[in-house]
Amino acid sequence: MEERKDYAVLRFVDQNGWSYMVNDYAKGCSLMEYIKQGIRVEKETVFNWIRQLSKQLEQYYRCGNEDAAYGYVNPYAVIITGDGMLCLLDINEPENEELLKQMKKKKLRMLFVRKERVLSQKTERSDDLYGLAKIMEFTAEKCLEPKAFTRKEERVWKRMLGKCYSSGKNAIKVLKNMQKEIGFLEKEMERPRDKVSAKKILLAILAVCIMSAVIIGGTVKKPETKAIAADQDQPETGFQEGVKEKKEVVEQKGDSPYLEMGLIYYVAWEDYVNSLDSLDKEMQETEFSDAYRVVIASLEEGSIQQQEDGLNAEDAVKNILDELEKRAEKIQMKAYLYQYPLLKVSVLEESEKWNRLTKRIGEEMIRRQTWYRWDTNGEKECEVRKYLAESYFKLGENLKAAEQYEQIRKLESNEEELEEIYEKLQLIYEEVQEYEKVWEISREAIEVLPDSERLWMNYLERYCENPEMERELCAEAVKKAIQAVPELAESEAFKQLQGKYKIVIDGENIRVGE
Repeated sequence: MEERKDYAVLRFVDQNGWSYMVNDYAKGCSLMEYIKQGIRVEKETVFNWIRQLSKQLEQYYRCGNEDAAYGYVNPYAVIITGDGMLCLLDINEPENEELLKQMKKKKLRMLFVRKERVLSQKTERSDDLYGLAKIMEFTAEKCLEPKAFTRKEERVWKRMLGKCYSSGKNAIKVLKNMQKEIGFLEKEMERPRDKVSAKKILLAILAVCIMSAVIIGGTVKKPETKAIAADQDQPETGFQEGVKEKKEVVEQKGDSPYLEMGLIYYVAWEDYVNSLDSLDKEMQETEFSDAYRVVIASLEEGSIQQQEDGLNAEDAVKNILDELEKRAEKIQMKAYLYQYPLLKVSVLEESEKWNRLTKRIGEEMIRRQTWYRWDTNGEKECEVRKYLAESYFKLGENLKAAEQYEQIRKLESNEEELEEIYEKLQLIYEEVQEYEKVWEISREAIEVLPDSERLWMNYLERYCENPEMERELCAEAVKKAIQAVPELAESEAFKQLQGKYKIVIDGENIRVGE
């Protein structure tokens, strides 16, 4: 193991929205020295490292001048202590000469500094973010097993890398967002994983359907996109090798596989071509499959369609819903497969009749929790509740909409979506004069999304427009908002608020109503 030494490091203390730097000493080794030992760690550890680093860089920026940059972010500039905590090295302290020499080597700089900056001593915050991204890639490569990330974690990881590589302005906001992204991933990993993924279930059902189709003489296509299928002149053969021509389905005995195959192609892959092709082959339940065919065709076109024989999408959805009620026991484990296409088609058109259909479908899915066993991360539940909430809102059933939004805000991880949810909740509770709830939601919103200009503006408007609110408290709220989002003070919306409520800003001194 690498010998632990005392290094001069930077520590930070947050107080009243400000960050203060403290020079200290820590016993440990550089992150580079730790990695050179070849130690493999869990991905949770790497997430924790990056969260700590992004937090400390954010604190460094908040206690320096407006354009202050750390200078040179690389694994030698990060000290890992015995308890797994990370500290930024004090690069201005001569006592750290040993590590500073390593950092200055051109070979290392080529890895962690932009090519055009390798020979330059000038540094900006964009260089810090670039170095942080390189540390992320380096630690993932050296410390994690191959394919350690799930698909969702991979997407988030790449999104954070992209923001670091492309950002220079608003570095504080980028770093705060990274901490939130990692926080969501850490919460995700704490969720119980006793459920089978939706894709595995769909593949299992599809496998059964394929076997049934082969037994009764049909052929099954592999999933393909609409674009690929459109470019093919010849029809694709089935899964079995040696099959040269499509076989005609002359007779079906027992349960037909084609209806569910058609639904799986849409739900799992949004493969409209093979979905419609499978529904065309359904020979036992033609009325049922015809109704679903109208639904899938509408989804493919993005607008409500009608069959040549006159069956329209609205009637198709109603007929399917009536039939599903009769089959509730039989399709209990596959209800989501049957209901999801109906929910998606019901939101294509803005009208009261379709909003009522969305409400009917959504309420049934919520009642039966049809996403259970198909939803490992809450995304499908969140989607269903969003559509139901929107239908309630459009139908004027605002408190019912609020009930759904209350659940959604616990599930939603997209910041822009969360902003809208908080705004809608405030609007609904204000309309029914539940002002305590308005304040509760308003305060929670800026705690959960402290970088949102929109939510801070809502918060300040509510503070300043209230004549019973002491002006000193209003001034404190303004100060808090500017500390959280410094660029807020330059926005047009804030300047209008400033004129409306006579907000005077004199350095750190803020007055309201003078």
